[in-house]
Amino acid sequence: LAYATIAMTVMVVVFAEVLPKTYAITHADRMALAVAPAVRFVVVLLTPFARAVTIAVRAILALWGIRLGQGLASAYAEEELRGAIELHRPANRESRHERIMLHSILDLTDVEVGEVMVHRSNVVTVDATLPPAEIVREVVASPYTRIPLWRDKPDNIVGILHAKALLKAVEEHGGNTASIDVAALASEPWFIPETTDLLYQLQAFRRRGEHFALVVDEYGDLLGIVTLEDILEEIVGDISDETDVPRRGIRPQRDGTIIADGDVTIRDLNRRFDWNLPDEEAATIAGFVLHESRMIPEPGQIFTFCDFHFEVLGRKGNRLTAVRITPPGKSLPG
Repeated sequence: LAYATIAMTVMVVVFAEVLPKTYAITHADRMALAVAPAVRFVVVLLTPFARAVTIAVRAILALWGIRLGQGLASAYAEEELRGAIELHRPANRESRHERIMLHSILDLTDVEVGEVMVHRSNVVTVDATLPPAEIVREVVASPYTRIPLWRDKPDNIVGILHAKALLKAVEEHGGNTASIDVAALASEPWFIPETTDLLYQLQAFRRRGEHFALVVDEYGDLLGIVTLEDILEEIVGDISDETDVPRRGIRPQRDGTIIADGDVTIRDLNRRFDWNLPDEEAATIAGFVLHESRMIPEPGQIFTFCDFHFEVLGRKGNRLTAVRITPPGKSLPG
């Protein structure tokens, strides 16, 4: 009896589980066309029963004052999409990148602009009260085409100067920059709250035909900037062109550890290395270490969170500039 049970188990697993799935995966189109009529018949047959069960569940929950929102169907649809994406986990790098992009599209409503913006400490701005010739020199020296102008204090942004508009004015004035009214060339600044989700902001960029917005907090203080490129990079990854400043924020090491700049986002690390570090309380790896350690650590200190080891390699003032990350299963470097 024991041998018969083992034999039947092996036959069921091979012929009823593994073999059909393997054939269906390797001949997906043929199998889909073959089973589609039967699946459609089953769906049509069971749809009334499924709807009756759904109505009964809603009625029972309503007795306890629980009302299911209208977005339940869309939530189910999104979860089904996520499940379908997870089922497709190919080994090759290109297909893995496609899976990450699909997940990123579904995550746009869950990510706020405050998590992907360029912090104000890294934003190039120009004092609007400077002589026009000096402003021209600073704009030409900058690798960016849109430059925020400030007056009185750096947080007081009064306009956004486009390099093309400035160069056109220089040409119209025959190179005489002294007669250029730079403030008149700047467009009105567009301020958005840091809690705006990426999907809404992407649609707002399309509606307004703009690529640049200033991010402020609940008190109206400037936090940074967000561009259309920042949102697209959340989907497709880093986009580099000939004007971008070279940056090596993530540096894998031969011993399996990763050295990351403090301003590298947790989402970037999770997507690149297929990790699952929490990013609810902090957007960057430096912020994560500060939040979890409840202190401002010194270089050389090592912490363990979520089975990862974090060694502080650099600090400038109160800001962590570099962190070595040792993933689970890897030993700390000697």
